[in-house]
Amino acid sequence: MVIAFVPILLEAQLFTNRLLTHLVFLFIPIQIFAQSTVELEDFNSAYLEYGNTRDSNPEIAREAARRAYSIGRRIFGETNERTAMLAVNYAILLQDEAESQEVLDEAVTIYQEIFGFGNEAMIDPLSNLGQMLADFDRIHLASQYYARSLQLGKAHLGGNASKVGAISLELGALALRAEQFDTAYSRIIEAREILLSYFDAGSRSNLVRANLLLGDYFLKTKQYEQAVEPLLIALQWLSRYPNANITLQNRVALIEAYENLGMSEESTEHCLSIGSSRRVRENERLRPLYTVELDTAELPAASYKEDDLRVAFTVDREGFVRDPVVIGNVDNEILKTHLLHAVRKFRFAPRFVDGDAVTTQNQEYVFRN
Repeated sequence: MVIAFVPILLEAQLFTNRLLTHLVFLFIPIQIFAQSTVELEDFNSAYLEYGNTRDSNPEIAREAARRAYSIGRRIFGETNERTAMLAVNYAILLQDEAESQEVLDEAVTIYQEIFGFGNEAMIDPLSNLGQMLADFDRIHLASQYYARSLQLGKAHLGGNASKVGAISLELGALALRAEQFDTAYSRIIEAREILLSYFDAGSRSNLVRANLLLGDYFLKTKQYEQAVEPLLIALQWLSRYPNANITLQNRVALIEAYENLGMSEESTEHCLSIGSSRRVRENERLRPLYTVELDTAELPAASYKEDDLRVAFTVDREGFVRDPVVIGNVDNEILKTHLLHAVRKFRFAPRFVDGDAVTTQNQEYVFRN
């Protein structure tokens, strides 16, 4: 899934598609056929309840979406794009995947009636379905509809089309989220090779994302040396937007790669860059950009409360931990040694004052069991 932010166009097309899918119903209460006022009021009430409860109460939202879909079929007709969208809204909230797919296929059938079976115009609706399902973490179903979109894209546009590369990239991102690493790698590499041939803004943005995802793949599979190159390539483009969230995430990924390679000095540039662009209030604690887990192999069997595993330290001007001290209620020397050893490996973005990095004392971190 793409990280959306204002300065660049990594997902401009998908963002537009999402608006068309989610917000079209702002315009639904219009004069439609000769339906009764009561039926229109019932529909508007159901849809409003769906919108108001979708994030807070899925059970109520699911029933409201079902009613909106049922009434909408009568109001708009069974071959109307709005009816298809209502079906999607309902299907996404269904907990049973088979039932969900059945309703989604009804939506696809409507789209096929409108655009034609196997027509090029079906590529975007199928991709939109994939994006919506991905937004709701329905990874398996999302992959199915993206795969159908990819098949049509290759058939109508050719295997090297920019849109084919973009769809392959979405499939790679979904596979990575599902930890299907072999599939993720092949999809991302395929997408990157396609997108290298295009120079429009959308393709260039997707190429940046392909490099970010490839770096993420290497980090997740602990291939830290291989992760550096694609992350640096992505940063060449993203560095023009130093305050963007995606640039921050790019630098954090590079810090993870460098720290695991024992290249802490190379991490410092990125710690400083993040610190200078993300200002921390005077009394706000610094949050680590890179942490390590406790090595539990030699830890004592006794259990401790989380508050016991508390360490205090200073963060210097380059984001390194200095002078750590265990301040929790820990009397086991082996555990103390492990806590101190772990926290010394942490990296932070240092605090900046008047444009300069400064040392920050009295920082704390609690290790979670």
